[in-house]
Amino acid sequence: MIVKALSRLLMVGAMMGLMTASGSAMTLSLNDSITRALECDERVAAAESDTETARWNLSATRRQKGPRLVWESGAYKIGGEYYHERNRQHEEYGNEASPAYHNTFSNSVGISVPLYTGGELEGNIDSRKHLLHAANLTLEDTRREVRYSVVEAYYNVLQNRNVVEVNASAVDMVAKQLDLLQVQYEEGATAYSEVLQMQVQLANYMQNLTLAKSDLKVAEATLLSMLEMPDAGELELSDPFFYEPFKATLNECVMYAYDNRADLAAAEYNVNQAESSAEATKAGYRPTVSGQVSKSIEGNGGFQQERSETWQAGVALSWSIFDNKVTSAQVHAAQSEVDKLKSNVEALAKTVELQVRSSYTQMKAAEANVKLMFKAVEQAQESYDIAVVRHSEGVDILLSVTDAQEKLTQAWTNYYTALYQYNLYRAQLDRAMGVPVEINVPVYVEAQREGKSAREALEMSLLTERG
Repeated sequence: MIVKALSRLLMVGAMMGLMTASGSAMTLSLNDSITRALECDERVAAAESDTETARWNLSATRRQKGPRLVWESGAYKIGGEYYHERNRQHEEYGNEASPAYHNTFSNSVGISVPLYTGGELEGNIDSRKHLLHAANLTLEDTRREVRYSVVEAYYNVLQNRNVVEVNASAVDMVAKQLDLLQVQYEEGATAYSEVLQMQVQLANYMQNLTLAKSDLKVAEATLLSMLEMPDAGELELSDPFFYEPFKATLNECVMYAYDNRADLAAAEYNVNQAESSAEATKAGYRPTVSGQVSKSIEGNGGFQQERSETWQAGVALSWSIFDNKVTSAQVHAAQSEVDKLKSNVEALAKTVELQVRSSYTQMKAAEANVKLMFKAVEQAQESYDIAVVRHSEGVDILLSVTDAQEKLTQAWTNYYTALYQYNLYRAQLDRAMGVPVEINVPVYVEAQREGKSAREALEMSLLTERG
């Protein structure tokens, strides 16, 4: 816990070190945001606790194969006709062979070692191993979800900033046109109705700008809340949207997801765990054998043995010959659990494929829109420039200018929206494919199949070395 707290403080220090000299703005990259979120997100912390629980449960189960040393002690006040007669004889004859009975103390020490459990211990150990593997991969899957949440929040800030810029540009554009119309009106070169029309246009754009700024503040607050930095002040993002053609085919993405989705691998380990538990349940059909050594003493005082002293050493066998088919019912129940978990794996595999196909299709549609809308921006800009010139020369009406302004503003909005959707759907595709955060899932699974422990498999599959 101390190491984790120190790591968290260092992370905060590193993030605050990104603040500018003025102290009023902080530059934040996407990778910084993801790293910070993985350090402070409660879902990750809970998943890490689950791995610790699974690790200690495995340790406890393994240790059941070793010896157990048990000490039992008792101290009692005793009475009754039997002891009353013994006490009377002692008082009458003073017979040392018949001591007084008023108290009794007993102590016994025993050591037992399981020699054969019918496969119960072995099955339980295998079951705990698979649970630990599943917990490690569930932690990776949780990181995957947290990463996407941060990416989505980061991109929302970028998109809202682009919308603010588009609306601010529209306000500036209309304001300049209004200034020109005011001069023309004062010179008698244009009607007052055109001035009013442009004033209404400006008011509409200013309203849109106000709403866009409000949405931006909400998006920034959402991102900073994920990073547990609500009072970070002004925020600057260093990673803008990008466009880079995605070359992998849909089938390649689906096959990659089957190999790399941590939740799918964890579901497989849950099946293995249930199968091991089913095997452990079958131990009820078989005998158990244990080695035992014990010694007991009993006397009138603590740790005295004038009353009795015994010891025994040997092997004990226990076999439930008939249990009214309790074990049979338990075995069938365990097998039903295995069948259910196998069905869950098949359902999850279908869900994974659907997620990949949906994200891939949406990303490709957004990619086409990026190219289309970029061309539309160029055309809308040219159309606006022509409309301004024609109106200034008196060969066209103001409506043509305002219409061109609307189309130019809408073209920029559409372009940024397409760029935002392309980046977001690409991030969704990364999530659907199971692009790793810290663990290379195929390497982990292969290491486990080769007989490596969970710790060894984890170390072999880490993408970066731990400090």
